[in-house]
Formats: sequence, C-alpha cells, structure tokens
Amino acid sequence: MAQSLAAQDEAELWFCSNKLLLNTDKTKRMVFSMRSLPGDSDLVGEAKFLGVTLDPRLQWGLHIDRVAGKATKGIYVLRSLSSCVSVEILRMAYFAICHSHISYAILAWGHSSGVHRLFALQRRAVRVVSRLGYRDDCRDTFVKLEILTVPCLYIFENLLFVKRNSNYVTHGDVHEHNTRHKNNLVPPYWRLRRCQDGPGYWAVKFFNVLPDGLKSLPFKDFKVQIKKILINNSFYTFEEFLRHKF
Repeated sequence: MAQSLAAQDEAELWFCSNKLLLNTDKTKRMVFSMRSLPGDSDLVGEAKFLGVTLDPRLQWGLHIDRVAGKATKGIYVLRSLSSCVSVEILRMAYFAICHSHISYAILAWGHSSGVHRLFALQRRAVRVVSRLGYRDDCRDTFVKLEILTVPCLYIFENLLFVKRNSNYVTHGDVHEHNTRHKNNLVPPYWRLRRCQDGPGYWAVKFFNVLPDGLKSLPFKDFKVQIKKILINNSFYTFEEFLRHKF
C-alpha cells in the first residue's frame, strides 16, 4: 500500500509540475506485465482509456468483447431497419453504429487473436445491409459498398502510420550495396515474438510490399490510392495482401 501511495504521489507531482490536473476519482493504478504479478488491493484488473479497454497483460480480449457487444447491437438495429429503408440508408447506418466501433483504435489491437470475431460480425452486418442470405459470400459486396474489411482496416491504419512517421531506416541507409530491397524499411528489433503484434513490426512489413512509386506519393495521394487498392481487392487476411501483385 505504501508503494502504491508513493506512486500516486509521484504522478500527482508530475502533473502539477507540468501544469496539469489529475482527477484522483478517475485515476486507476495498473501494472503492465507479461507475467502474473502478486496481488495488490490497489491494482485494477481492467481500465478504460480513451474508449479502449486495457488489461494488465494487454491481451485485448476484454476490449474485443465490448466491441463485439456493440457490433451485435448494431446488427440488430440494421435488421430492424432493413425492411423499411433503402440499401443506401442501411449503409449509412452501418457506418454509424457498427463500423465506427470496429475501426476505433484498431491500430492498437488489430493483430490480436480475437479479431476474427469482429470480422465475422462485420460480414454479418454487410450481409444485412446488402440483404444477402446468412451464409452467402459477401466479398464482392464489400467492394460494391466500398467498405473496408477488418483486415483491410488494420492494414490501412498501419500504412498511414508509416507514412506519417519518417524516422524509419532503409536497407540502403545501412549498407551501400545496390540490392533489390535497398529501399525497403528495416523493422525495429524485437526480442520477444509477443512484441511483434504491434504497428512497429506489421506497419513496416505491409509497407515494404508496396511498389516504390506508391511509397513515394505525397500523404494525401498515398492515402487515396491505398484505400482504393484495399477496397477493390477486399482482402480477407493479411497474407492475401502480402502476396498481392501490385
């Protein structure tokens, strides 16, 4: 308990020194670790930060449960509307009550093991919007409705993440050899495989498969072209994108 109070005092001092206010009623103490830590009555098992549910091991299961619950409610609303509004209205409703929750902060949790649940719910929602049967294939419908699949949403945010951040090193910066991949980015070193689940690893991997002409586009044009590619191909897996011939 003494340690937790000391940590809280240090946090309050830091906030005060930086002319910020700390709302102690909304402040929770959590220790992030890949190992199970001894119990502490002052530690919390989960916390919501800017709409994202965090747990001490950053496994994202709790967050995905909550997003799945919102998406399920959204699908129910879409079904209720499907008999009395047009496909265009249903598409607008989908973006408001399903897509907005599925895409929020996907850069952080989009490579977690439970993301396939949200993709299944997204396909169900798209079938409702396009009035398809429960088991009908809907890949072409994603293209027709211009909706990014969950894997495409994650790829899109990763590619924009790289384009916004210019502090990456290429193979050409490391050596002077004129190799085929000299313009590819060098991914940061991660000692643990678990650490490869974030954008630091996957953003570089996705970006490196793009042609050089696309990589060098200004940000606005890059964003437009990447979104067009992802919509037109409607990738269902990351591997489909990595194998795609641009």
